Amino acid sequence: MQKLHLVLLIHSHQPVGNFDHVLEEAYTKCYLPFLQVLEKHPAIRLGLHYSGSLLEWFDAHHPEFFDLLRTLASRGQVELVGGGFYEPILIAIPFEDRIEQIKRLADYLENRFGKRPTGAWLAERVWEPQLPSTLAAAGVEYALLDDSHFLWAGFEPEQLFGYYQTEDLGAKVSLIPGVQKLRYLIPFRSPEENIAYLREVMLTHPGGMAAMGDDCEKFGVWPGTFKWCYEERWLEKFFAAVEANSDWLVTTPPGEYLAAHPPLGRAAL
Repeated sequence: MQKLHLVLLIHSHQPVGNFDHVLEEAYTKCYLPFLQVLEKHPAIRLGLHYSGSLLEWFDAHHPEFFDLLRTLASRGQVELVGGGFYEPILIAIPFEDRIEQIKRLADYLENRFGKRPTGAWLAERVWEPQLPSTLAAAGVEYALLDDSHFLWAGFEPEQLFGYYQTEDLGAKVSLIPGVQKLRYLIPFRSPEENIAYLREVMLTHPGGMAAMGDDCEKFGVWPGTFKWCYEERWLEKFFAAVEANSDWLVTTPPGEYLAAHPPLGRAAL
């Protein structure tokens, strides 16, 4: 039986100079408990992106966080995803600075975790068609975009359960559509509603993927979400529900899915 691949890419960022008490609250309510729950569910595998400025704050204030993250990465449960070090809108800065930003974070991740990222998080998920030449020159193979970019370009909703290739000046990168429906379901609706939606997708796209990329802060920092995700155990229940449906549903890090499956076609966004 072909399984549906749930591809999750969770993004975390705090700007340089943000107040320490703000970051401490986010660390306590979100960044740390998310990984602690994830550690208990080794079958749940996903992509994680942290901006360089946030990683530097972890290093200065909570170096033990790196130990937990390194454990998850070393056992193949987590794929660390790159991007601009200080989370710039890439298209708004010069080409040379884009390359420097991406390579700086890739170097940091490789030095700390022993593996260079193949994907990149795009700040605010902003896209312009000349970005592939930048991304490819910096060693980036894929990025995730909101499905709205694809829909505005003429794709139909049922075409968004796989990935596409795009190019600029002969340089190619892969683009993953992040499904809006999943962004609204996770974590705001019950695990049962999430599973019901994913089952619908599996029936029409067996062997395909359903991708969601969004902020880690909505798992604990956004109003009411700490109570919902951790005190009422939504995240624990969601991971358990995915595991309970492993006969047709599997979580797969984004780079791993792309390496094992061909693109659905080309996209000019």
